[in-house]
Amino acid sequence: MAITKQITNAAGIVYEYHRINSIIIDAQDNLFATVASFISADRATDKDRPVDRFSVQIYTPITAGLVATAETLLIADATCKLFGGVVTSNVIVSDLEKAKTKKKAEIASSRSVEMYADKTTSLGVFGSTESDNNKLSLCIQVTQIAAALGNPAECGYKTVDGVYSVYTLSQLEQIALEIAAQVIPLYEKESVLVTQVDSATTIEEIDSINW
Repeated sequence: MAITKQITNAAGIVYEYHRINSIIIDAQDNLFATVASFISADRATDKDRPVDRFSVQIYTPITAGLVATAETLLIADATCKLFGGVVTSNVIVSDLEKAKTKKKAEIASSRSVEMYADKTTSLGVFGSTESDNNKLSLCIQVTQIAAALGNPAECGYKTVDGVYSVYTLSQLEQIALEIAAQVIPLYEKESVLVTQVDSATTIEEIDSINW
């Protein structure tokens, strides 16, 4: 099991953390707590990077259980970015959920490998990386503009082996359509497998799901 807790600051930003690194009591029964944490990427703001690791040291007399005190002080310390927040109850992440998360990441990685692999079309073999697709899209847009202005609707484009040719607008669109026809099924396959992962009730079931 992995235990994750959350602290929501006064601005509503939710921080998730896994542990309090250290709690030290000095000779005067004062408490020093160093807490390691990070903000969730999907909750980041322009002031908090997607992976915003930080360590906060707290100094105060002990008044309650060490961990509970450290959590309370995190949101009470005016110098801490979590000032004015709220501590939630523990959230237990089961081994099953961890296995599901890992399997989904594996599926997404396999889909990306195939998605960005070179694609064979009726007009040649073309790259299919994000950069390649952006270049093809730009060629199509430029050629469309040329056609609208009454100019030759043609644009130069290269195959994966570096052969440069001039293609018409219809040919460029055909290349794009044939590449898309090979990519879309990958997302459909990923969706089916993710649904199977979500429905799995044992780690053994999850392990049996493969790309």
